[in-house]
Amino acid sequence: MKMDASTAQTRSRTYAALAQDFARPQEGLEAEYARLFIGPGRPVAHPYESVYREGRVMGDCTLAVRQSYAAEGLAPEGHTLPDHVAVELEFMAYLIRREAEAWERGDGEGALACLRQQETFLGEHLGRWLPRFGQRVLAGKAHPFYANLVQRTREHVARDIAQVRAWLSAAEPADERGHWTVAVGSECTLCGLCARLCPHEALRLTQDEGEMCLLFDPAPCGGCAACQQWCPEGAVTVEASPPIEGQRVLMRSPLVTCPGCGRPYLSAALLNKVREQAARDDEGLQRRLALCPACKVSSPISLRKHPGGDQQAS
Repeated sequence: MKMDASTAQTRSRTYAALAQDFARPQEGLEAEYARLFIGPGRPVAHPYESVYREGRVMGDCTLAVRQSYAAEGLAPEGHTLPDHVAVELEFMAYLIRREAEAWERGDGEGALACLRQQETFLGEHLGRWLPRFGQRVLAGKAHPFYANLVQRTREHVARDIAQVRAWLSAAEPADERGHWTVAVGSECTLCGLCARLCPHEALRLTQDEGEMCLLFDPAPCGGCAACQQWCPEGAVTVEASPPIEGQRVLMRSPLVTCPGCGRPYLSAALLNKVREQAARDDEGLQRRLALCPACKVSSPISLRKHPGGDQQAS
């Protein structure tokens, strides 16, 4: 893809279409839309940024995005909150339309300024909470239309963040290009997905002295935010930063030793997360979860009856 009016127009139309699908229910799916995003009662996935970043509706995030809109002379219609997913997607469509207009005028500097606005909004807002929102929708056994919608939206935003940052990096002199830092929250389980997805090998998992560690090297990091977009726990944040030197430890956790063979093979943080989610009431499954893959294969699986009469592996 290249930076020009045609590319910008295509990107803008994609964001606008995604915004429209989140803004109102599809015909025949009104009840499912309400179940997922509105209620009555607690919806499957609140469609507001502040819920995922601050744990409440109408938080500081809400005010921040409203200020971003106001700076452009915009405001959400009706009673829709400014940090609703549809409004944030529509704002991206607007920023990209402005970029397209700048390219059409032959205003390259103006187009780059619009790209910088897009990068800022994606990095500070939409890209920071969309993955967790999508996870909740998918975990709520959404109708295929909405499951596909959140998956398409997550993938589009992830690719767009990487593309915008690549364009800006290529357009700026080497000594003026942005620097990036990665941070992880306490939700990190050291599953290693971020390290496997990093195209620049800026993230790396290590095992040493009974610990598993996630290391970050800022030198090769290109700010693509693949780690942030695809972290299953929503624990990763990628932000612009001053130049940073040297490798840093982002997260560490004790290594779990397999009770079958004695080999350390995964982090205690990951095992505890899996136990919490999948095995709250099944002691047999909890014991098997602690085994390494090789011992799981060689360990016999017994079946026991539950009070309801169903059989379950233990």
